[in-house]
Amino acid sequence: MNIGERITELRKARSISQSELAKRLDVSRQAVSKWEQGSSTPDTAKLIQLAEILDTEVEYLATGTHPEPASVVLNVVETVERVEEKVVVKEVIRHVRRKPVKKNPIDYWLVGGVGFLVGLILGLIL
Repeated sequence: MNIGERITELRKARSISQSELAKRLDVSRQAVSKWEQGSSTPDTAKLIQLAEILDTEVEYLATGTHPEPASVVLNVVETVERVEEKVVVKEVIRHVRRKPVKKNPIDYWLVGGVGFLVGLILGLIL
């Protein structure tokens, strides 16, 4: 099974149309269609968004294998009769959310103006 077939399978399982998926990813419906047909593949950023929308891991989308949970040995106690281990399984982070920062051009003008005035005053003093 290739990446396109996995995208199609997960999309249909969640009853999402190609158009709706394209809208949520901010791409064209044709791009989603090409991914599903296997004539192109999504870039890394879109792959992360796809995994989030389709509620799966990026590794599964890319390779078709589910990542195994990481296990951590917390404590090993050795006694005369036996060895005891405590193992904790932790979920691996699978969603990365980024919030775009909107910059206001007025802020740049204000900072530049204040910097100019401070420079001018220091120049006159010295």
